[in-house]
Amino acid sequence: MAGGIVRICALALALGASTQAIAARVVDPASARRAISAPAVAARDAGLALLAAEGRSTELAARLDLVARDVALSDVAQEWLLDRGLHALARLPPSPAARATVIRLTSRAPTVYTRVDPDHGERATPLYDAGATARFVLRNWERVAARAAAAAELAARDARIAARFAVQTSDAARAGTADAFRDAPLGEIAAQRLAVADALAEGRRVDAVALIVAERLADPALFGLLVDYADEREALAAIASAPRALDAASALEALARASRRADVASAAVLAAGRLAAHDAAARRFLFEALADPGIASSAAAALGALGDPGVSAEIGRRLASARTDGDRQHLLLALRLDPSPAARAELERFARAGTGSPQLRARTRRWLER
Repeated sequence: MAGGIVRICALALALGASTQAIAARVVDPASARRAISAPAVAARDAGLALLAAEGRSTELAARLDLVARDVALSDVAQEWLLDRGLHALARLPPSPAARATVIRLTSRAPTVYTRVDPDHGERATPLYDAGATARFVLRNWERVAARAAAAAELAARDARIAARFAVQTSDAARAGTADAFRDAPLGEIAAQRLAVADALAEGRRVDAVALIVAERLADPALFGLLVDYADEREALAAIASAPRALDAASALEALARASRRADVASAAVLAAGRLAAHDAAARRFLFEALADPGIASSAAAALGALGDPGVSAEIGRRLASARTDGDRQHLLLALRLDPSPAARAELERFARAGTGSPQLRARTRRWLER
């Protein structure tokens, strides 16, 4: 008895312990599939699909209102039909009536749950969540509207679009504007370049569209501004994008610039390592970075990842002439991370040479024994 009470309480907690959640039902996936496969339910779904195909958003929304109130439907079928219909509405232009229906459905709580992994206890998750889907539909409509408005502004060469984007607080609207920048003709993007660059340099919140403009125009100067001024997320995205969007020399310049910014420095050095596989200037940058305590470990990792016998030989030469353990340790790290036989040979040579502190030599021998 006590165990049963514990399981009931655990399930109630998993369902949110609200009145609605306690009244909710937990079903297994097989039962759910049977419920939505019933001929009457399939017919209702076909009707929703037809209205969606014909673009009749008002009629589709009205049909969803009926589904939401239909007590003859099973709870599984009702939630499934609402979810299907809402996703269909998301692809249509919203009429006022459709918007009103979707807004009403945003407050609907899940009524059917399932256990995702029965082997891990009584945790349950909504099988369908019409309220969450309705909120998605509203966000999607907002995104589509923002994209259309931004596309018109771009076509009109309206230089104020960057300023408006900077103060936009809605994630959906910001995403829609970014969509328009991705899809606009290059001439329209080029017309926004100066306004976007100025806003970025002033610290305004235009990082996302600035990155799109930089990528589409293959603009080294704008990449430089991004790695200087953008938030960490967009700066990291610019580091990843620069080698794809720019020629090798311009990309390396942007990465070297980013390596001077503490929060993205490691990512910049590792990206330079990928360039170094085919670019001598990038390899020289990595060797120089070994002298910078802030990025030396990342430079060692990037050099080691090359697996290049020529790089291993150069590290060996530098190791032989190094004067302090501080200089040696990052050179040794690069060799340790290099899987090539040439790197192992350099480690063995160092271990035999008797240079460096006893501790450093002992650590090198342990690496070789593994």
